[in-house]
Amino acid sequence: MIGSGEDSGFKKSNTINRRMFIFAAAKAVVFFGIVGRLFSLQINENKKYLTLSDKNRLREARLPPVRGEFVDYFGNRIAKNLTVYQLHVVPEQVEDFKTLIVRLKDILNLSDNHLQELIKKKK
Repeated sequence: MIGSGEDSGFKKSNTINRRMFIFAAAKAVVFFGIVGRLFSLQINENKKYLTLSDKNRLREARLPPVRGEFVDYFGNRIAKNLTVYQLHVVPEQVEDFKTLIVRLKDILNLSDNHLQELIKKKK
């Protein structure tokens, strides 16, 4: 009987040790999984998340410039506001340059001389 009591204590101790080992192994797997994911996010994918955070942080809004007219003591204008439009055409990016020029001639009311100058500049 004494031996059977010692035997059951040994079995309980063995069972507890086995459970502790399984629990410790599970904790190690979870720990290394978290460390692996952190490594993946911070080292491998940092460019992606850096770009996303910059897009989230920065907001671009265009505001028209507020300008006024400069007038001297006698009321003469020194500087005034002037609306200017610019059109930039890259000939290499246009499929049919001549058709574009003809359409722009109608829209912008260009003279034939000015149209010929544009074609010469392109060449």
